[in-house]
Amino acid sequence: MLQQTRVQTGIPKWHLFMDLFPTVGDLAAASEDDVMKAWEGLGYYRRARLLHQAAKAIDEAGDFPDTHSGWLALPGVGPYTSAAIASIGLNVPVAAVDGNVQRVLSRWAGMSEPVDAPEGAKEIQRLADALLDPEHPGDHNQAVMELGALLCSPRSPNCQACPLASDCSSAHQPEALERLPVKKKKKKATLWHLHWHIVTCGDQVVALQRPSTGIWPTMWVFPESPPDAMSALGELHEPVTHLLTHKRIEAQFTGHRAPTIQALESFAESVGGTAMSWEVLGQKARPRLMTKVFDELLSVLQRRE
Repeated sequence: MLQQTRVQTGIPKWHLFMDLFPTVGDLAAASEDDVMKAWEGLGYYRRARLLHQAAKAIDEAGDFPDTHSGWLALPGVGPYTSAAIASIGLNVPVAAVDGNVQRVLSRWAGMSEPVDAPEGAKEIQRLADALLDPEHPGDHNQAVMELGALLCSPRSPNCQACPLASDCSSAHQPEALERLPVKKKKKKATLWHLHWHIVTCGDQVVALQRPSTGIWPTMWVFPESPPDAMSALGELHEPVTHLLTHKRIEAQFTGHRAPTIQALESFAESVGGTAMSWEVLGQKARPRLMTKVFDELLSVLQRRE
């Protein structure tokens, strides 16, 4: 949950997850819809689907893996997570490399190669493996990560207090510390003009489930296609800007009222969606953009009834 999510956002979600799915068996037995709903608001929903798949694999195997390779084989478990679990939980001598470790080692070695490029990542891993204390791999990995988090921070690193300063290529050199670690240039976020059409009749609204691939997989959203010959309610909410990793979304929300339930259901069928109550839609997994405006949209529509 804390991969690409702030701690203050992740902690309440973790408590909710543990209440809903207290064991790996409970998570494995849950429906994907329930898992996605519990993950709602954390973003990067592929993580939830892979976590669910990993729980099923563990439950089917009858126990958690007891080797580094066993953890690495689970869906969604990459080099860092598998190495952290194996070294800290199982005392396996394998180096765990996260962003903090990348920063410490790239500055210590004065690396000019981008740490997030294949060759740079291999060099960082090679250094981490070479420096690892094989007798205490878990303590060693946690120490290097804490060194990066507390002393060798992205800005204003505290070289005076760093135990590696005397052997570090970048210590007390502001230009080098500012430049390292080198990373690949980020792709510019593409702009997506998203126009959602909120089509209602009474307490019913049309929603559709996105495909299992692409943005917001399997999440429930409003249609992007406008209906024909229905009462226009105009803009229901001021435009909203929503940022994703590689997308900047400018979203508009237009309301429409169907004359009958039959007309509503006919429109829903035409866009591959479903007519349902707002209460039911509120129980389904939705992207963060939708939850931002959900209550306000419903409130505006109720006032216009």
